Amino acid sequence: MPPWVAFAPRLTSLTREGVIERLPAVLRCSHATTRSLNLRRSASTHVSPTAINLRPNIPPRNKELYNALSALSGAAETYVNISRLQLALGGLAAQDAVTRVAILGLNSQVSAQRLARLLLADPLGNEEVWEQELEKAGDGNERAVLLKFGDENDVHRPTPLYKVLYAPSRVLRAHNLEVLISTLNVNTAKMITTASTESSEESVLVPKLQATSARGTPVPYPVHKTLILGEGLDSALAFGRFSSGSAENMRTMVKVAVDLPAPQKEVDADAQAECAVVNIETGTQALASFRESVANSQIFERGWFRSGLPSLSQWLAADLQPAEPLKPAMRTLVTSIVDDVEAKLLKLETARLTLLASIPTDREATAAITSALDAWAEKSHTELRDELDEAFSARNWYKLSWWKLFWRVDDVTMLSQEIIERRWLISAEKSSIFLAGRMAQAGFPEDLQQVVVQNEIPVTTTETAPTLDNQPTNLSTEVRKLQPWSGNIATARQEVIDANVPPLQALAQQLILQTMSTTSLSSALSALLYVSSSCSVFEASAVAALGLTFSLRRMQKLWEGARESWQGTVREEGRRTLKTTEDLVRMIIRSKEQGKVQIDEGAVERRQVREVVKAVREALANMQQPEEK
Repeated sequence: MPPWVAFAPRLTSLTREGVIERLPAVLRCSHATTRSLNLRRSASTHVSPTAINLRPNIPPRNKELYNALSALSGAAETYVNISRLQLALGGLAAQDAVTRVAILGLNSQVSAQRLARLLLADPLGNEEVWEQELEKAGDGNERAVLLKFGDENDVHRPTPLYKVLYAPSRVLRAHNLEVLISTLNVNTAKMITTASTESSEESVLVPKLQATSARGTPVPYPVHKTLILGEGLDSALAFGRFSSGSAENMRTMVKVAVDLPAPQKEVDADAQAECAVVNIETGTQALASFRESVANSQIFERGWFRSGLPSLSQWLAADLQPAEPLKPAMRTLVTSIVDDVEAKLLKLETARLTLLASIPTDREATAAITSALDAWAEKSHTELRDELDEAFSARNWYKLSWWKLFWRVDDVTMLSQEIIERRWLISAEKSSIFLAGRMAQAGFPEDLQQVVVQNEIPVTTTETAPTLDNQPTNLSTEVRKLQPWSGNIATARQEVIDANVPPLQALAQQLILQTMSTTSLSSALSALLYVSSSCSVFEASAVAALGLTFSLRRMQKLWEGARESWQGTVREEGRRTLKTTEDLVRMIIRSKEQGKVQIDEGAVERRQVREVVKAVREALANMQQPEEK
C-alpha cells in the first residue's frame, strides 16, 4: 500500500485548506494517470556520440523531418553539433522518446544532487534509497549521476561515464524523463579562453562526461534542457559573463538557479524567468517536516515556497507534456539546432563581407604594388649577379681547384652548398616576403588557387643544357604544388641544392678514382717494361710520366669544365626563379585589377547548407499544420 493512502483522511482536510492545490503540478498526478503511465516504460534515446544510428521503424508523422535532419548531418557537418543532432534524430525515430534534462552545478555536483532530489522526491512517501545516495557528501571527484524511472532492483548496463540511479519518482514516470546530474566542466572565470574553443550554448546543452579512467577523453551527452545551479552571487555573475554572447533560443532551454538565503516572506516567482533564487537547505527542511507529520503541512507550505522550488518544478515540467504531432521540447531542440547553424553561417558571411569591404581596390594601390615589383625584380637580378661573382671568386671556391681536389674531395658538398645557401638570392627572398605582406594588405591573393584567369603563364620550362659530364639532360623548374609566391625562392633554392650538389660531388670522386687508376696502371706498365725488356730506366719512366700527364690533364679539363658548367647552372636557375616569380606576381596583379578573383569556395557550401536548413524548417512547419486546422 502506498504510504500516502494512510494519510487520506487528513489529506482531505488539507485539500480544503488549499495546501495540496498549491503544491507543484508535477506532484499532483492523478491515480488514473499514474496507473496508465505504469503500463509504459520507454527506452532511453541515448545514442553513440560518434555515429548517427538510423532506425528502421520511424513513425510516419516524423519521416519528413527525420529525413531533413539526416541531410543536415551531411551537408552541414562543420556547422552543426553532431551530438545534439543525434539526440534529435533519436527522438524522431522513437514512438515516445525519453526527454533529457541536465542539472549542472557551477561549484559542486553535491548541491546539484540535493536540488534534483527536492525536485523529484514525493513528499507523501518515505525517503527512498536513491534520495540517500544523492544526499551523500562527496570528495569533489564524483561521477555524473543519471536518474531513471524504476526501482532499486532494476539492472542496467554499467558505464564508466555516469552512475545510474533508478528512482520510483512520479515526475520521471509522468513525463518520461531522465535527469543527468553533473558539473558544468568549464571555467566560468576564464570566459575568453572557453569561448574561443566552444560556445557557451554547447557547453551547457551538451555536457561533457569524463570516464572513470583519467586517460579517457570527455564524451558529450546532449540534453533537451538544462538547469544551472550556482552558489552565491559570485557564481551567478561569472555565469552571466560566460553566457553573455549566447543565442536567444538558449534562454528558453536553460534556466539558472542561485542558492541564496531564503527571504522571510513568500515571494511570487515567475516560472518563465531566466533566473530563480532558491535555498536548498530551506527546501530540505520543509520536505523533512512534511514527511515527519502531515500536521506540519503549513510549515511545509511556507518553507517550500520560501525556498523558491515551485518555479523550478514548473520549469522542469514545462514543454514535456505529450503533444501531437511533436513534443514541445523536441520542437524546441530542432529549432535550436537549425538556428545555431544559421547563426554560424551568418557569422562566417559577415566576416567575409567585412574582409572584402576592407580591401582597397583603387588603381593607386595597384600602381604602387607594380612599382614595388619592378624595383624588387631589378634589385634581385643585380643581387644574383654580384653575389655569385663574389662567391665564385672567393677563397672557398678556389679551394676546389683541380689540383687541390686530391685532399679537398670531401669538401665539395659543403663548399658548394654553402655558396647556394648564403649567396643565392638571400636578400631577394627577404624582400619578396615584405612585398607579399604589402600585397596581402592591399587585398591581393597569395597564390594561384585564388585567381581565375583566362590565359595562364607557363610555370614549367624545359630546355637542354650541358651537365657536369658533358651529357645532355633536361633542366626543369616545374612547380609541383601551388603555394604562396613568396615561398618560391626558398623552394627553388632547395631544389637547386638537391639537383646540382650531389652530381658535382660524385664527379669529383669519380675523377680522383680515374686519375689514380690511370696513374697506377701506367706506373705498373713502366715497371713491367723495365723488368721484361732491355728498356732503360729513363725509357720506362717516360711511360709512367706519360700516363700521369694524361690523367692529370684529363682531370683538369673535366673538373674545370664541370665547375664552369655548375656556375652557369646556378646562375641560370637563379634568373629563371626570379623570372617565374615575377610573372606569377604580375599575373596576380593583373587578375586582381580586372576583377577576376576566384569566387569564395565556401559560398557554394553555405548555400547548400541554407537549402537544407530551409527544408528542415518547412518539415517542422508541416508538422504544425494539423494542430492549426
